[in-house]
Amino acid sequence: MTDLVATLSLSQGQLRDLSARICASIRAGLAHDREQIRALPAYLRKPDPHFSGRAAALDVGGTNMRAAYVEVSNGTARLLANNGKTAWHSDLMQRATTPGKVTAEEFFQTQAALLAEACPEDSFHLGYCFSYPATITPERDAHLIRWNKGITIADVDVVGSALVKALTRHNKTVSSFAVLNDTVASLLGGACIAPQHSHLIGLIVGTGTNMAGFFPVHTIAKLKPAERTGWQNDELMAVNLESGNFDPADCLSPVDDRLAATLPPEQRKLQRFEKAVSGVYLPRLLALAAGEDACREAGFDPARDGAARVVELRNDPHLGAIAQALINRSADLVATALGGLIAAYAPQDGGKDVGILAEGSLFWKTPGYSDRVIATLARLLAPGESANIIAIPTDAASGQRLDPNWIGAASAALSR
Repeated sequence: MTDLVATLSLSQGQLRDLSARICASIRAGLAHDREQIRALPAYLRKPDPHFSGRAAALDVGGTNMRAAYVEVSNGTARLLANNGKTAWHSDLMQRATTPGKVTAEEFFQTQAALLAEACPEDSFHLGYCFSYPATITPERDAHLIRWNKGITIADVDVVGSALVKALTRHNKTVSSFAVLNDTVASLLGGACIAPQHSHLIGLIVGTGTNMAGFFPVHTIAKLKPAERTGWQNDELMAVNLESGNFDPADCLSPVDDRLAATLPPEQRKLQRFEKAVSGVYLPRLLALAAGEDACREAGFDPARDGAARVVELRNDPHLGAIAQALINRSADLVATALGGLIAAYAPQDGGKDVGILAEGSLFWKTPGYSDRVIATLARLLAPGESANIIAIPTDAASGQRLDPNWIGAASAALSR
């Protein structure tokens, strides 16, 4: 047991080396297609923090599918209408884990019905958070690259146009739309909420993990001339890094290799960083590390229990040490990714003051997790660099925490 826990603990030297390699991979992704870190241009500008307007927002991720009609003003958001439903938790999500059980038509009609219920207007701007690997077009539509997070739906390609078409059955028209990843939505939301930072990062650590950042157009060397149309060289463009696909091979353990061996051959070398970090995989890693007998004794079933159960088991006499080691490693790996992105940003006079808009249940609902991320990151930063988690404001009327993804999605829908 002690030896196993040791294989899950990363030294400061390993963390520094890994952070440098992530930085190099980000730069390679900005320059070339099909790198480990894809660095997918989002064709969205850094928003003016004082913009205002109304837009429908749809969020389709690994955990939730939800829709709202949002009013944004000066970096805050107000839900004008919100159906409060998370259809992705229903039978649809369960069936979508089996290939062939959910059709593309059913997938988009479910989303269209949610939007039609949430948005009272017949015509609206739409920000569509599609949280699966996708290539954004200059027209701000998106082509699915591949499914992840256990979901498989056949015959899905261009997602934004498919949703707009599905909405016509509900007598809804879309005046303009933008498809964006949830990580990019967090990035845009952070830019609206905390514009004082010199650099910004959108971070997701929940069911999956990913990062997004703003880069000057001239640093995104792989952009073709036609893709630069309408952009100035020094303008900041949002980039969805798809950083979960990075392979931190020499920092992984035999448990990670055993997890890979349980997957179809074509998936074993994909998303290796995400598989070591995110909530959807932590229960499987814990089960493989501890063994069937220990899991049975603790009442732990990885097929049933999620990451929250792994967090609870940190105090278990049999599984606690491994559960804690897996969570600590997850936080440390997230810190190395953040450090790599910060290093990839060009320096500015006065150093880098980085604001991180973080979303995801693993990050926020695991006691001590965010503190460990920031503490590990602080040890990786260069002199003159600082990084802080952006505080999410609360709605003055309800007292509830505002969802920055609604702000980010509305910003995308209403941007030039």
